Amino acid sequence: MSEADTVVPPLRRPEFRRLLAISITVALGFGMMIPVLPLYAKSFGVGITLIGLIQFVFGLTRFSFGLVGGLVVDRFGERASTVTGLLIVSGSSYAAGFADSFPQLVIARGVGGAGSALFIGGLMNRILRIIEPAAMGRATGAFRASFLVGIAIGPIFGGVLAQNFGLTAPFHVYATGLLIATAIAWVVMAGQPGIGEAQKKSPLEALRAARPLFGDVRYVVALFATLVGWWTISGPAQTVGPIFGADVLGFSEQQIGFAITMLALGEIGILLVAGRLADRYGRRAVLLPSLAATAVSTALLGYTDAAPWAYYVLLMIMGAGIAAGGAAAGGLLADSIPRGGSGAAVGVNQMAGDVGYLISPTAIGAVVETTSFRVGYLVGALPAALACVASLRLSKGGPQEPAEVPAEPQVVG
Repeated sequence: MSEADTVVPPLRRPEFRRLLAISITVALGFGMMIPVLPLYAKSFGVGITLIGLIQFVFGLTRFSFGLVGGLVVDRFGERASTVTGLLIVSGSSYAAGFADSFPQLVIARGVGGAGSALFIGGLMNRILRIIEPAAMGRATGAFRASFLVGIAIGPIFGGVLAQNFGLTAPFHVYATGLLIATAIAWVVMAGQPGIGEAQKKSPLEALRAARPLFGDVRYVVALFATLVGWWTISGPAQTVGPIFGADVLGFSEQQIGFAITMLALGEIGILLVAGRLADRYGRRAVLLPSLAATAVSTALLGYTDAAPWAYYVLLMIMGAGIAAGGAAAGGLLADSIPRGGSGAAVGVNQMAGDVGYLISPTAIGAVVETTSFRVGYLVGALPAALACVASLRLSKGGPQEPAEVPAEPQVVG
């Protein structure tokens, strides 16, 4: 019997299920804004290029506060970081709904990026502390699935609200939902869990404690895998994909929407299975094939002009590869980060994803404009291929307990 079979599954732990309630509430509200935000921005009389600025500023702010959020977790605790972050995002959503101009909307969403970094860092660090490494693949899969479910259902409610109550209604409902999520977080994150007792650290102490992780191949590969996931979603799938579908494959808006749905179905379909396999057979056993599938499916997208139906299949494979890689990467974080947690380490991991999210659309778009879609997709596949090679350095065994980081010597007097 493997170690993964001896620990309590995450979904059977009440403290973990309560954290999922927070993530589903947040994701549901975020999903409500997906179909509305571009239309709301357009109502201020701006073009498509400036509309894209909203997401860029949001992502840039979240990246900028990734490490800050982690240090807040280490200094003040997960509960304080999560609650503060949720309140900031709630306030920014109310401000966005009351915006009188496009610059006000951009600023409001940008502030929300800072709050997002805070509450994601708090939630993820708490999960790393309450779930044993041998179950962390399943926990990561369930946590990500909760976001996907909320984002999948949210647009339906957002469209209904906007149609019946105006374009600002989803922002106000989202902000109110975040207040509910804040109340849930305040209650369910009270006290300290019994596993991996946390020690509050100053920013300097937190950075010193996290520094040895950059010499741990498990942590470095986890960062790489996180970057690959967001790079692939942001550039090849969500930015270049719709343009390629319309200009080369001749897809209608409905067909393009269906293709993006196939990406999400691929993610949802594999998440829980991949997490279980990563816990049972080891992170490398899941990460290697998932990164290979991501790289190959991305590279082949540029060759689907002769068989447009293959575009749907490849996007589903891409989604499965990204999701499985994310579950394995979450396990690697649990294997490498000490059981007391490290907000700084979690924050850096979040920043790795934000780097991919921010750079990929512009980088691949520039390659496509100067060469071709085929070359652009090949470049889009490169990070996944490199991460696949890097993951060969991982051990073939199952999850391993993280090594305790030696305490910094204290100078008396």
